[in-house]
Amino acid sequence: MKTLFSFAEHFAGTLLRLSLGLVLLWIGLIHLINPQPVVVLLSMSLPFLAFRASVYVLGVLEVIAGILLIAGLWVRYVALLSLALFAGTLTIFVIAPGVTSFPLLTQMGQFLLKDVVLASAAITVMARDAASHEAKRAERTQLSRPSTA
Repeated sequence: MKTLFSFAEHFAGTLLRLSLGLVLLWIGLIHLINPQPVVVLLSMSLPFLAFRASVYVLGVLEVIAGILLIAGLWVRYVALLSLALFAGTLTIFVIAPGVTSFPLLTQMGQFLLKDVVLASAAITVMARDAASHEAKRAERTQLSRPSTA
């Protein structure tokens, strides 16, 4: 059991980053291929964004974020961007409860609810990357100080 937990601890951050990247890439591509379902959702919740062009922009951002997360580039910042995207989606629960039938949840509400988990994943990816960078910075600082032995 200890080996399994050690394995999970070692690979959890990378797997979470890669899976978040894959989900963002996939969702973004779907938005670019067929923006109409998102336009309909936006027309019921955020009508000022209910245009194909805004869905295309969203799709491009998601595709770029997905690629960058998979590549491991600018992870903290990309995770922060994705958190903003998920938070934007989750505002539909507050500003258009009729769309989701919150708290009983329509099928649309159930679909949108996944963004709670994705937002948590983005926060975790962002925090792990920031902690990793801080640890590396502290190590460099420690190595650059002259030894007082």
